[in-house]
Amino acid sequence: MKKTIPLILLITILIAMIMEADKVIDSVSFSFEICINNLFPSLLPFLILSSILSNYGFIELVSELLKPIMINVFHLNSNCAYVLVLSILSGSPSNSKYIKELLNDNKISISDANQILLFSHFVNPIFIIGTIGTIFLDNKKYGIIILISHYLANIIIGIFLRNKNKPQYVKINLNKVFQIQPKGFIETLKIGINEAINTLLVIFGTITCCLVFSTIISSFFDFNPILNGFLEVTSGLKYISNSNIKVVFKIVFSTFFISFGGISIHTQVLSILDNKKIRYLPYLEARLLQGLIASIIVYFLYLII
Repeated sequence: MKKTIPLILLITILIAMIMEADKVIDSVSFSFEICINNLFPSLLPFLILSSILSNYGFIELVSELLKPIMINVFHLNSNCAYVLVLSILSGSPSNSKYIKELLNDNKISISDANQILLFSHFVNPIFIIGTIGTIFLDNKKYGIIILISHYLANIIIGIFLRNKNKPQYVKINLNKVFQIQPKGFIETLKIGINEAINTLLVIFGTITCCLVFSTIISSFFDFNPILNGFLEVTSGLKYISNSNIKVVFKIVFSTFFISFGGISIHTQVLSILDNKKIRYLPYLEARLLQGLIASIIVYFLYLII
């Protein structure tokens, strides 16, 4: 029975893909366009750079410098600062890659991993300001207020959902940063490139699957296109930008979608982490909460600005 139901579903999807071949091809082409024009250029440099930086003690450096904030504000292991800083720059799902690196190196615990995952969901600032603000909403200022709201909501969640007990504080000590013996640059670069490409392929595959599924569902059912945004964010953003609703609602909906992340992003995060001890339900609740908080903040920022 466990095998029968998934098999029937997969056969149904296969038949639907054949019947709607043209639309499926368009979805795959759109997915390829998103990844090549937006995700790969913004994520690839950061993924490679993060691998190189960690080899030269960047994790230890950031952990020491931001130790007071991570321990006193977020009640977390100071090594989580590495995830937070790089996630702000590169966005999600790269945060899951950084978390996995720290887990593999035993620099954070599973508890720390689950906690930092709740508020390290950021969208690349270039994508928010450039793609959402300038291209989709035709106003760079809208991208900026979406960016502010998106980031503030994450920080609020980090404080609101923090652990009750904070780790013991230890004074900042930069000596251990300079004691690290790095591997050769060429070797580190090679490893970084391989890991980055593997991560990007997982992202591309997940986005493609979600777009194909949403296309098939929309073809056979009266499926509100906005709901596509819950599957794949860019689809929702594209629909909102082309709709006839007021600008303020376009901004609010766009902010909610990027803060929630879409099932596509959620799947990418869990696929990269590939760890059964990572809890999904708290992550899902945090994304819904972030979407709500960010939407409220951006609405008032729009009225003020």
